[in-house]
Amino acid sequence: MPMPTATSTGWQPVLSAELRAAATARAFEVAERLRGRSEREPGLDGSAGTAFLFGQLDRIAPGEGWDQHAHAALTDAVRGTETNGRNHPGLFVGTSGLAAAATYLSREGSRYGGLLATLDEQVAQATSELSERFVKKPARQPYEDFDAICGLAGLDRYLLSRERPQLAGLVALCDSGPDDPNWFTPPEALRKDTAIAEWYQGGVYNLGLAHGIPGPLAVLSVAYSQGYVVPRHAEAIARTAEWLAAQRFDDEWGANWPACLTPGGSPDSSQAAWCYGSPGVANTLLLAGNAIGDDKLRELAIEAMAALYRRPWSARLTGQSPGLCHGVSGLLQITLRFANDTGEPLFTEAATELTERLLDLYRPELATGYYSRKSTGELREHAGLLDGAAGTALALLAASTPVEPAWDHVLLLS
Repeated sequence: MPMPTATSTGWQPVLSAELRAAATARAFEVAERLRGRSEREPGLDGSAGTAFLFGQLDRIAPGEGWDQHAHAALTDAVRGTETNGRNHPGLFVGTSGLAAAATYLSREGSRYGGLLATLDEQVAQATSELSERFVKKPARQPYEDFDAICGLAGLDRYLLSRERPQLAGLVALCDSGPDDPNWFTPPEALRKDTAIAEWYQGGVYNLGLAHGIPGPLAVLSVAYSQGYVVPRHAEAIARTAEWLAAQRFDDEWGANWPACLTPGGSPDSSQAAWCYGSPGVANTLLLAGNAIGDDKLRELAIEAMAALYRRPWSARLTGQSPGLCHGVSGLLQITLRFANDTGEPLFTEAATELTERLLDLYRPELATGYYSRKSTGELREHAGLLDGAAGTALALLAASTPVEPAWDHVLLLS
C-alpha cells in the first residue's frame, strides 16, 4: 500500500501513527473488495457512491490505478440511470448524486464535460422549479421537498459545488411564517406510508440533518461563507439557527436535540447520528456560527458534541451500525470536522475511540467487509456511500490521511 500524499489544505489526521496505518489499510482492503462490484441503485447509494471512494483513493495514492476503477464505477452508475429511465433529481436518490460523483472525478472540470453539461441542466431545471415553488409558497410543505436526501437542500448543495446555486427558495423557507416557522410540515403534507406520519399525526418539525431544517440551514451557511449571498440571506441563517438552538433539551449528560417535534408535544429521544440527533445539528450550528460570526452558536455546537461523548454507547444508539447515515462512520466524520475546526483534544480522543470501534465492526467473512443495518435489525451487505461499505471506508480515510475529505459536502458537513 503506498503512503498517502500530503496536501496543503490544512486537513490533518488526528490519530496515532499506528492507528492511522490500521485505518488506512482497512479502507484500502474494503476498496479492493468493492472493485468491479455493480450497484445499480440510483444516486449515491449505488455505484456513484463507490466512485467517490475510488476517486478519493486516487487523490491519496495517485498513479495506482484507482482512477480507472472510479471511471468504471461512474460508467456503471450512468448505465444504471439510463436503465431506470426518468430519474429523480435528488442528491441521494438520483441525478444530482451521479453529477456530484462525476464532478468529484472531473479533475477540476478537465473531464466528463459532456456528461456534466447534460446533468447540470437537468439538476438546475429541477432546482429552479422547486425553488420557485418555495418562493411562492414557503410554508407547510412536505419536508422531503426541502431535505438533503431528495429535496431542495441536496440539490442546491450540488449546484453550489458547480458555482451556480439557486438559494432563493431556501431563504424563503427559512423566513418567518404568520403562525408557525415555514418548515413545519402539517398532517396533510406527510406521506401516509411513513413512520413519521404515524408517530406525529399532528404534523411535524423535522430536526434531522438528513430530512429536516438543519439541511437547508447548512447549505445557506456554506453558501454564505463562500460568498454566494442573496437578499435576506444572513437573516435567514440567524433566524433558523436561533430557532434550532432553542429546541435543545438537556439530558443528564448535557445538550441534546430530538429527531422531530410535534406542536404541543414533548421532545423525544434521538439517536446520535448524522441523519438525526445532536451530531448533525451541532455541525450545522457550527457552520452557521462560522458563516455569520456568531460565537454563541459555535460554543453551543461544541458543548453539544462534548455532551455526546459523555453519553454511554447505549444512549447514543449508533454502536452496532458502521455506516455514515445512522452509524459510527457518520459520527466519526462529524467528529473529524470538529477536530480540524477547533483543535480541541476532546475531539481527537473521540475520533480515536470511534475509529477503533469501526475497525472492530469489520467482518471479513462478508463480501464488502462492512454491513448496513435495516430498521428491522436485519443486516445487509451494501457498497454505497450513505449506508454501505464505501462510506465507511471514506470515513476511515478521512481519519487517517492528510487529504481533505471534500466528498463530505454531499453530507452537508462542509
